[in-house]
Amino acid sequence: MDAEETAIRDVLEQWASATRDGREEEVLANHLDELVLFDVLAPLQYTSAAQYRASWDAWQLDTQGSLLFALQDLSVQAGTDVGYAFGLLQCGGTLPDGQPFGETVRITFCLRKRDGMWKVAHQHVSRPVERNGCSVPSPGNHG
Repeated sequence: MDAEETAIRDVLEQWASATRDGREEEVLANHLDELVLFDVLAPLQYTSAAQYRASWDAWQLDTQGSLLFALQDLSVQAGTDVGYAFGLLQCGGTLPDGQPFGETVRITFCLRKRDGMWKVAHQHVSRPVERNGCSVPSPGNHG
C-alpha cells in the first residue's frame, strides 16, 4: 500500500472512530464543506456538510454502552489529487431498553486532495433492497 492510500485509509478510520465514540465535532473534520452525501435515511441526499450535520439530531439513536461502527473490507485507490474507497460498514449497539440492533451497509467515498490533505467530497451509504419488493418489470415483460 502506498503513502496516499494509507493517508486515505487513516482519514476514513478517523471518521469511523469519531462516529463510534460520539465525538460529533470531529465526524466531518475531513469532509469538504461542499460535499454531496447519499445516506440510507431520508432525505437521501445532502449537498453540504452543514446540511448533513443539521440532520443528526433527528435520527441519532439513543444507545447504551459501546457503539459498533467499523469499516470492513475497505479497498482504497489513490491518484495524486483524487482517490476513492469502498467497502462495508458494520453498525450496531444496544438500545436503552436493552434490545440489540445492527446491520451491515455498503459505503463508498470519493476524496480530493486539498492543501496537501485528503478530504471526502462524496460519501454514499446504501443497503440492498429486496428484489421481490421491486416493481421494475423484468426484461421482455412489458405489459
